[in-house]
Amino acid sequence: MKNKLILSPGITTILVLVVSFSFANASQVESVTVNPMQQQMLTFNLSSAQRFTGSLSISGGSGNDVNFWVTDPQGTTILNQGRVSQGTTFEFTAESSGAYTLHFDNSFSLLSSKVVVLTYDVSLPTVGGIDLGLLLTIIGVIVILLFVIVALAVALNRRKKASKTNQPPPPSSPSQPLP
Repeated sequence: MKNKLILSPGITTILVLVVSFSFANASQVESVTVNPMQQQMLTFNLSSAQRFTGSLSISGGSGNDVNFWVTDPQGTTILNQGRVSQGTTFEFTAESSGAYTLHFDNSFSLLSSKVVVLTYDVSLPTVGGIDLGLLLTIIGVIVILLFVIVALAVALNRRKKASKTNQPPPPSSPSQPLP
């Protein structure tokens, strides 16, 4: 019973980590309305080496367009798509940890609001071409399997020892009187 209590939280913790890394690359969607003669921003806190991949879909006004650029934590423009009509895809890798800002500028429009739909993924860096999140998931599954194997081996070993100590002593052969 004691081993079950020790192994259960360990396995549960590993399962939670595996599940969270499995969903680390799930796409997210944000929608922003950019009023005429205005600018909207979305900020994302990224760790160094994280990759941000996104696509924009823009609607509203006669051109379905906004100016779009990305700045790093120091405020330096790291990606400038200029005026984007209808939509585009983009990606960048965080050079340092901090707040990265996506800028949507509709200041050139006098009357029309624009709706920008951003679909994005934030992923961990790759190791040898394999996404680190996937690699950590695989390692997590292997660790869980090892825990299960060790737990089964310990349980079988204890069962063997218990069955040996609980067995009745071997029957003694009756003594034969000497002639």
